[in-house]
Amino acid sequence: MQDYDLRDQFEEWARPLRATSAPAVAALRSRVRRRTARIAAASGFALAVVGLVAGLLVASGLVGSGTPGGPVVQAQGSAYPAPPGQPYVFVNSSATFVNDPDVAATPAELRNAATGKVVKVLWPVHRGVSFSAAAAAPGDRLFVLAQQDSDGTLSFAEVRIDASGKAGPLRQVLRDLPEPPGMQVVRMAVNAPATRLSFTTAVPDGLGPSGSLVVYNLQAGTLIGSWPVVTSSGASSQFLGYGNNLVASVGNVARGQDLLVDTTTAFPPGSSLLADSRPYGVGAFASPCISGDCLTFTQDGTMALYQGGPAGVLLVEVSAASGKVLRKIPIGPSSAANGTGPYFCGVLWASANGHEIWTQCGTRQLVIVGGHATRIRLAWPLPTNTSSGASVFAW
Repeated sequence: MQDYDLRDQFEEWARPLRATSAPAVAALRSRVRRRTARIAAASGFALAVVGLVAGLLVASGLVGSGTPGGPVVQAQGSAYPAPPGQPYVFVNSSATFVNDPDVAATPAELRNAATGKVVKVLWPVHRGVSFSAAAAAPGDRLFVLAQQDSDGTLSFAEVRIDASGKAGPLRQVLRDLPEPPGMQVVRMAVNAPATRLSFTTAVPDGLGPSGSLVVYNLQAGTLIGSWPVVTSSGASSQFLGYGNNLVASVGNVARGQDLLVDTTTAFPPGSSLLADSRPYGVGAFASPCISGDCLTFTQDGTMALYQGGPAGVLLVEVSAASGKVLRKIPIGPSSAANGTGPYFCGVLWASANGHEIWTQCGTRQLVIVGGHATRIRLAWPLPTNTSSGASVFAW
């Protein structure tokens, strides 16, 4: 296109503009004022919506103190981070364990991790006994505690926390136990409806390999099943889902796998654990207990967790369906993972599907969401197990 062609084109475009009279200055000013008012009103509405959403997030406790782009770990108004909706933790003391007549029993505590305060100081329900193990129901409102005297005689008690956060009295449950004296409770679990208690026992102080896997009906106080197990190579159990399915990880399982036991109805005395169960998990679970520490499943049963790698500093996530390793996440220094320090190293708490996991290794505390770790600082570090094997916290 030549220059004169461009001039003709521009002239054609400009002709309608020249034919239209310009509006008066007053009209232009009026239009500007109306447009400015509309923009201000729209901006005010947008700011009001943003303010309302922010207010709702604050009121619901969804705004927290995580790192930029990281997970929300501290609810609004809380002094410290805590798992969402489950801040309560039972903390024992190294002096509260059993079978040492020269050490006086000291109280344990129910604590609120969000406030950093003690909810209730707990003393055993009878004189001369000490707390030796504990389990928390998944709802974080029921704690079941094992108590034993210097002869190893076993009893159980429970404490419940109401909706307001107030702890009720410690009361004895399961009064008639057939377990012989001298057996030590090493691990415990409570199902989600708080109707079943499972625990494994062992001969204290490593004097023998034999023990038992025991399940009780907490409501009726009756025995569901008791099976002999070898506990020297590690033994544990936990409930999956929201019913009575129990996964048992024991060192003497001939199938080389974890076992799923439906504890809805009682089993006859003397029955076989292998006959009363079916295999659970594949591949990676051929050796369920590693150095005495067994796999931990998420509550929905889709994922297994264990410590692996050099000195156990990696949290390993495994698919329960395929046995495939999903992730390996560093959780702490090797110096804190050998169990000789004063602080626990491992998983503190996990959500039902394992998407969110809280860990501690020495003084390093993490929240892991979808495999991404964020450093946090809880109200206190959780202690390691005592030299005599007593579990010292339950979350």
